[in-house]
This record gives sequence, structure tokens and C-alpha cells, in this order.
Amino acid sequence: MRPRSAVSLRIMLIDRLLPAMLILLLLGALAAYWVALRAATKAYDRGLLDTAFTIAEQLQVVDGRLQLPLSQQARAVLLTDKFDRIFYAVHGTEGELLDGNPALPMPPKENWRALGSDGRWYYDGTLDEESIRLAAYQRRMGDQVVTIIAAETLVKRQELVRDILFAMVVPEILLVVVACLVIWSGVRSGLRPLDDLQSELADRSPADLRPVTADVPEEMQQVVTEINGLLRRLDLALASQRNFVSDAAHQLRTPIAALLAQVEAAQQESGQSGKGVLSGIHAAAGRLGHLVEQLLALARAEPSLPQTSAVISLADLVRSVAENWLPKAIAKDIDLGFELSPAVVAGNELLLQELLANLLDNALRHTPRGGVVTVSCGQEGAMAWLRVEDSGPGIAESERPRIGERFYRPAGQTGDGCGLGLAIVREIARQHHGSLLIGESGRLGGAMMRVELPSPTVGVEEGN
Repeated sequence: MRPRSAVSLRIMLIDRLLPAMLILLLLGALAAYWVALRAATKAYDRGLLDTAFTIAEQLQVVDGRLQLPLSQQARAVLLTDKFDRIFYAVHGTEGELLDGNPALPMPPKENWRALGSDGRWYYDGTLDEESIRLAAYQRRMGDQVVTIIAAETLVKRQELVRDILFAMVVPEILLVVVACLVIWSGVRSGLRPLDDLQSELADRSPADLRPVTADVPEEMQQVVTEINGLLRRLDLALASQRNFVSDAAHQLRTPIAALLAQVEAAQQESGQSGKGVLSGIHAAAGRLGHLVEQLLALARAEPSLPQTSAVISLADLVRSVAENWLPKAIAKDIDLGFELSPAVVAGNELLLQELLANLLDNALRHTPRGGVVTVSCGQEGAMAWLRVEDSGPGIAESERPRIGERFYRPAGQTGDGCGLGLAIVREIARQHHGSLLIGESGRLGGAMMRVELPSPTVGVEEGN
């Protein structure tokens, strides 16, 4: 499970790359808009100044007085525009109005004197509370300085602004979408080696401690090297532990067997006089021998080199193992029955035999004389199952979570068990990607042990 504080590396990279990309795109759009608007403003301002030039060309000095001899038709042509209303005004040297609209604002005072001879100026103003753009042109005519002002409303300028915004915002939005897709694709492609590494590790069994071989970039190579080093050290530690348990169990088997033989010989020689004491010694030696066998089985079940895998019929497996346990069941007058349906698993046959043997041993140990033990198997969808039920005292619900821990025995349990049998079952089930479920048998009243294992095929038919 991922820690709550963990942040996806993809989200982190996108969180850092995308805002920077968006800021660059926004700055580029603003710069392009400013350049385009400035160029358009200059073009319209020059057109406005051309109107002022046209008016200036029509000025005449008659008898020392300035006149603007424009016919009504000429004025209509001059002041007609498809989008905006055009205005003009002509002022004399002292600023007196000679012709035109008296409401047009003059250039700012600080700029008025700066116009000079043949000067020009562009500025913003209002006319009847409507924003307008003005161009002022000043020229000398005889001994007089004339100022011609041409003005227009801002309809076509605002239309141009909208056109520029539309023409630039739509491509920018498309560019942002494409940039997001490119960034996402680039991040996914760049992090694919991490996915490959994760897949290689996730697909391994607990027994597979081979070095990681995923192809990763140079920046991740040190991490892979450290992982391989850890796997190598873990393999050595597990191998050392398995070898110790296996060697110790093997070394103990011979003296225990010799002890049992000597106790049996002593029982025969002593007759009834020492039978009670020797029987206790014999039982203790038997329990010790059983413990050694369980330790050996646990050492075989521990993660090691990959086990040979084959398709195994659970029904055939039950038949082969049950033959070895029928004598014990008969000795305790226990009805050992079987309900076998077709089911197959893929795994190590020896380990699965050990799993079933421990389930049967556990059931026969805790079922009282004259009881019932039932072994059944079957398949549900992609999972095969193996179940052992008994009519014994069962396992309290509060004790079930700890069943399967090594050397753990429920409180009040009697018998010569050592607490390793179900630990071996759980470990072998885990080795085969399965699980051990512990419950209560509804029909027999005792314990119910159910092992679920993945099946390599669904719907395989077998003979019972």
C-alpha cells in the first residue's frame, strides 16, 4: 500500500512542467498581441493623420484670412467611414476655432508647444462621453500656425482587437492542449523504465531473488544496483537459515531414531516393571522425532530456488496421500471420507503432498476416537480448493487469526502437536500464490481448513 503522503512522480513532473509551459505560452501570446496591436494602431493612426493632411491641403489664405472651402459633398466623402464617425477641427495660432467641431479636445498643453512646425501628435480623448482617437497636425501658412485635428471613434480598432484576440487565443488554446498531451506522453515515456522495473518485481515469487535485469536510465542504475545488492544479501541470509534448519534436523534424526530403538529394546527387556516410565520416554522421543520432521518440512517450504511446476490433479493428490494416513485413522476408529471433484493446480507436487499431509495430521490428532474427518476438493472459477473438515473441538474464533504462526498452539489444546503443521500449510499455500482459510465445519461441528490455489485452466474435466 502506498503511504498517504506519497505523491505520484508523474503528477510531480507535470505539476512542475505544465505551469512553466503555460506561463511561456501566455507570455508569448501577450507579446504577439502587443506587437500586432501596436502595428495596427500605427496603421489606423496614419490613416487618421492622412485625413488631417487632406484637410490641411484644402486650407487657403484669402485676404489674410484662413478659409476651408469644402463643399457639402466633399465634407461627406471626407467624414464618411464604414465603421466609425469622423470629426475634424481647425484651430488658429491662438487656438481659436476656424472650422470643424468645437468639442474636439486639443492636444495636452505640455505637447501643444512641442508640436512645432509641421509637427504631429496622437492622443486619446472623449467626445460626448465616447472614447475617440485623435491626430493633431500643425503647419505654418504665411505668418500663421494652423493646427488641424482629425478624430474618429474606436469601433474598427476594437473590432481589430477582437479579431486579434480570437485569431491568437484559439491557436493558443489548441497549442496548450497539444502541449499538455506532449508533456503527458513524454512523462509516461520517460517513466516507462520504472513501470518495467515494477512489473519485473511484482511478477516474481517470494522465492525468486535473482538480480533485476530491467533496462533503466543511467540516473536509476544506482537504485537497481542497490536493489540487486539487497536481493543478494537476502538470498544469502535465507539460504543460511534454511541450511541451518535442514542440517540441524538431519543431524537430529539419527540420534532420535537410535533413542527410540533403545527405548523399545529396554521396554522388551524390562517387561511390565519399567513399562510406564519407558512409555513416557518413548512418547517424548516420538514427539521430538515428529518435531524434527516438521522442521525439515518447513525448511523445504521456505522460499528457495524456483520450484519445478507442473499441472497436478487435486483428486489424484488426495488419493496418493490418503493411503499413508488410513492406518492412523483406522487405529483411532475415525471415519476418513472423501468427496472429490475435478480440480487442477500448477505447482510442486512434493510440497502440495506435504501441505495435505499436515492438514490430515492436524485433523486426525484433534478428532476424538470414533469421530469423522472428511477431505474434499473442487474448483470455483479460476480457483481450485482443498478442504479438510473434522468433528473435533474446533478452533475458537478469537484464536483463528494466529493459527499458522510458528509454534503457536491455542490455549487449552492438548495433544503432542508442536505448532508447526499449519505454519507449513500456510507457507506452502503462499508459495503457490494461494491462501489458508480457517473456519468451522457446519456439518461436522469441528474445524474446517480450506486451501485456495489458482488453477491454470478452467473447466478441466477429470475422473474421480
